[in-house]
Amino acid sequence: MTIVGVNSGGGDAEAAPIEHRLEDVENRLVVIQDEIFRFGTEHLSFSNELLLLKEKQSRHEEDVKQIKQSTIEMKIQFNEIMRRWDTLDSRVFQLLQQSQTDSKSERKVFIDLLKYVLAGTIFAIIAFLFKGGV
Repeated sequence: MTIVGVNSGGGDAEAAPIEHRLEDVENRLVVIQDEIFRFGTEHLSFSNELLLLKEKQSRHEEDVKQIKQSTIEMKIQFNEIMRRWDTLDSRVFQLLQQSQTDSKSERKVFIDLLKYVLAGTIFAIIAFLFKGGV
């Protein structure tokens, strides 16, 4: 069996190209080794960036959960405030209606009192005139 490029006679003419080929292969291996080292470095860098992104994603997910929880709590508080506002509104309306009815009843009492006072004054004047007043 013969190696390609090698003379079975084993001459020196063929030894020089083999050495040249070996140097060429060694140079290519150095270049490939550099590229593999560069790929390894980039892989490490990308792995670190990926870990950072995963950490940020988990923090953002936690923030979103907190925002959702806060939103739910704010909705509950808003509903409670609106319920109390409605209660206050109805109470103010009831008080306003009651004050109007109280005002009407107070006016009626005042008018009735005025009627009795006027009637009593007229009766007193008539009595005074009948008794021989001026």
